[in-house]
Amino acid sequence: MKRIERFSKAQILLGAAVVFGFALIAVTAFAVDFQHVTADELKKMIETKAAVVIVDVQPKGAYNYGHVKTAINFPWSQDLKGPVKLPKNKMLVLYCDCTHEEDSTSAATQLVEKYGYSADKIRLLKGGWSGWVKLGYPVEKGKTK
Repeated sequence: MKRIERFSKAQILLGAAVVFGFALIAVTAFAVDFQHVTADELKKMIETKAAVVIVDVQPKGAYNYGHVKTAINFPWSQDLKGPVKLPKNKMLVLYCDCTHEEDSTSAATQLVEKYGYSADKIRLLKGGWSGWVKLGYPVEKGKTK
């Protein structure tokens, strides 16, 4: 004999919420994982004039105080607004002065998810601005380009 179960609306909604919650956790767990470059690797890229665009995601004031030589300023925001004027056909190396590259990671994620950039063309500078300065590598000061 077949047993027919009836569920209340509350049970159905609760079940849907649980499924949605697990789906949300799964999506979050598979966030984009960007590759890193070391300061040594970036310095070599600059010296060999590699097809790379260095992107300082710090606020304009911090950028004006000092930035990696040839870097352009693209200040991080929790919600980046377009249009984004960064090339899609070149490697982008993003850096900030955060402990774990969190602003660079956020900016890179937004570029991929909101503006169609390829994660394969984005790198994060390991150690960021502080790591670069600590090694005594070339810096520039001045206004945004």
